[in-house]
Amino acid sequence: MKNMKKIAALMLAVLALSGAAFAGERLKKVLEAGELVVCTEPYFAPYEFLDNTKTGQDAIRGSDIELAKYIANKLGVKLKLVPLSFEAVLAGIAQGKYDLAISGIAYTPKRAQSLELSISYKPDAGHSLMVRKEDAEKYTSFDAFDGKQVGYHSGTLQEQLVEMHLPKVKRRVFDTLINAELALEAGKIDAVCVSVTNGSSFVAAHPTLVVLPLRFELGKNSGNSVAATKGETELIAEVNKIIEEVVAKDLFTVWHAAATEEAKKLGVK
Repeated sequence: MKNMKKIAALMLAVLALSGAAFAGERLKKVLEAGELVVCTEPYFAPYEFLDNTKTGQDAIRGSDIELAKYIANKLGVKLKLVPLSFEAVLAGIAQGKYDLAISGIAYTPKRAQSLELSISYKPDAGHSLMVRKEDAEKYTSFDAFDGKQVGYHSGTLQEQLVEMHLPKVKRRVFDTLINAELALEAGKIDAVCVSVTNGSSFVAAHPTLVVLPLRFELGKNSGNSVAATKGETELIAEVNKIIEEVVAKDLFTVWHAAATEEAKKLGVK
């Protein structure tokens, strides 16, 4: 597992270097083309999710998608969304295949080495572990999880948190967060590492689960960021100006509340 992680990290670094070699003109190209191409993983409600009653671009919904629309509108260009797996999102933006990645991407120093990351558009509410409610009293500290099976979505900040802070657990990697959460609910694993925001949303629809009051320690730059290819400083600087406006007007809070309600009505978890 460790060797595979090292290989994956090396591959991402190589992709970042290859992308950076041609970086620096993305903002100009976006404005000239009149189109902003944003990649995202549409399986992380309420940030990104699919509305199966709609087709094409209209089917991709969520608070992150509203942010993408706002950025495109402020740049005066059309928006094109590209749905991918989360790993493909990170690899694709590192390689320069897309203009931006907006997909619940948490800031980490490691990611900042291979990607250009914007300022946070959503403060981090923290990260913890979700467990079955019947087992919650067993877990008063992170040490209580030694030897337990802890799941997480591959390629995410939660994966890094488990590896750094829970070295004695049995790690279970899942292709999507929802699959990890369902495995927990079915009793196949003991816990899932989640953001408090997303975990609380899932618990609201699955009352047999609970997010523990424990919190992982995060750096001062924690929060969700927009990502661009390394070297695209001009593009990210422009995105930062737009995000400053979003934060000042508290727009993301409004989008997130609306997306949460929409996902709930659609039965998207």
